[in-house]
Amino acid sequence: MIRELTPGFPGWDEVDPARHPFDAASAARVVRSPGPARCVPRRPDVPFADPAMGAWSWGEARLWADAMSQALVEQYGRWAAGFRWSHDEGDFDGGPVGHWCRPRDSITTPEETLTRVVAALCEGRGWLESLAGWIDAYPLDLETVEDDRLMWDRAARNLILQVTDRTGCGSGWHGHCRQVLTWFLDRWAVAPDVTEELVEQAIGGGGS
Repeated sequence: MIRELTPGFPGWDEVDPARHPFDAASAARVVRSPGPARCVPRRPDVPFADPAMGAWSWGEARLWADAMSQALVEQYGRWAAGFRWSHDEGDFDGGPVGHWCRPRDSITTPEETLTRVVAALCEGRGWLESLAGWIDAYPLDLETVEDDRLMWDRAARNLILQVTDRTGCGSGWHGHCRQVLTWFLDRWAVAPDVTEELVEQAIGGGGS
């Protein structure tokens, strides 16, 4: 998986809804426009435990999902790759999206699959818009976080609660929690070394 298609890497500038316009009403048309929409693979009619299913899921199906991610990133920006960041163990586990899981589960018929992509894309965007509201609700106007430690503590507590509720604390959820806290501090221009220290303290090294 190339870095640009991995939702765990973008900084806040790359996902901030204020910087990246999105029209949910036209999402279905956009998803159905690029090349990948015209060649959706069909899931083989075999049990999930069959080796042929695993080979298809990790081969043809995953290549298609990557191609769709690339097309959406080119259209909307890197935030769009988050449509595959599913709860629990999916393409990228521990994320905020429930409409997509992994190729084996989410790619079925062409129409169902594209409808699922649209729903997952809009779901992921809705989460970012919600986060933007929470982030702006706790402005840090300071030279060092220590000048406004109470605001940081309040923001961190609330954002952690938002992430745990959204992800259900499924496998790998702490990765997204770390990312959201980093986004918050990035939004308020906190130095990277200070950000790393504060996030580590806030989540205690993470967990599964």
